Amino acid sequence: MNKPPSSNQLLCAVGENLVCAQLMARGWPCVNLNNSINNFKGIDLYCQHGLESTDIIGIQIKTSAKSSFLVGLTNEEASDRALLNKKIIGPWIFVHIKTADPLDVDYYVVPRQAVIDIIHEAHQWYLYQWKRPATPSLKESPATIKLQWLQGWDDSSRESAIPFTNPHPGDIFRESWNKIWIQNDTSDDLST
Repeated sequence: MNKPPSSNQLLCAVGENLVCAQLMARGWPCVNLNNSINNFKGIDLYCQHGLESTDIIGIQIKTSAKSSFLVGLTNEEASDRALLNKKIIGPWIFVHIKTADPLDVDYYVVPRQAVIDIIHEAHQWYLYQWKRPATPSLKESPATIKLQWLQGWDDSSRESAIPFTNPHPGDIFRESWNKIWIQNDTSDDLST
């Protein structure tokens, strides 16, 4: 069993191409923006909801072979809901590469508002509910999303008297490809 690629750029390219293949296999044409502009801000893929559809959505892809995903923000930025509402413009698909050979991957398809909810709530908890001050270095450290949060689990720490309560409990995002088309992120939309 081989480990996934170690270069972050290579790992990201693998994730983007795997998602593109998944979307096209479902009849949703897709284009990888990073093929023409290196690290296009906020969007990695454009996807069309069928060949005849005018519905097009921008998707952010996050890929990891570990138990967490970098989100491209600092911890302090991740705790600011207004900033998240500006920066997160569409759904995110998290690609968890468990092994490279044979390829074993899980996909977590998370609508825009659910991404914002999870990032915001987790980083409010991490910065302000733990038994230590939110120092400048902690605030400026890279923000992550834990795989277990995408799987709907809560989290606790001996450093926090208050556990993190997942705003989206249950394993509702794994392989939930139709969730990329959810625009209003109501709890009814997310449970299907």
